[in-house]
Amino acid sequence: MNERFRFLLVGIYAWLATVFLGGSLLDKVYAIYLKGILGASESGMVFSEISDILLCIGFIMVISAIGAITVSWKSKVARNLLIASLIAFFFEFLISVLSSYTNNPQDLSWMRLLPSGLASILAFIGMYKYYRQ
Repeated sequence: MNERFRFLLVGIYAWLATVFLGGSLLDKVYAIYLKGILGASESGMVFSEISDILLCIGFIMVISAIGAITVSWKSKVARNLLIASLIAFFFEFLISVLSSYTNNPQDLSWMRLLPSGLASILAFIGMYKYYRQ
């Protein structure tokens, strides 16, 4: 496999992890803004549309993560960082599921940003380590 393609695949995963973090942050800010303007009852439909977009980005991110881990398998440090990034990303989805079972889902909504940020940072460090090998 071409080395440029491998670098591109690892870079795409790191970029998608950052896009997902930005989308999650934008979702939170947008939710606060719409709740203030529309009220809680009308803003629910808008939130579900944003969640659908984030799910699509997340799905593409998981596919690219599997590809990035596969192409970086020979580099132990990069591989472990990319795997840790993917695990942190799965914790973001776990927090989203747990927030739907709480009485006040807004309590855990800010906690979603922590695993997303961690996944993004680990993906970029893994990309850097892979490029430096």
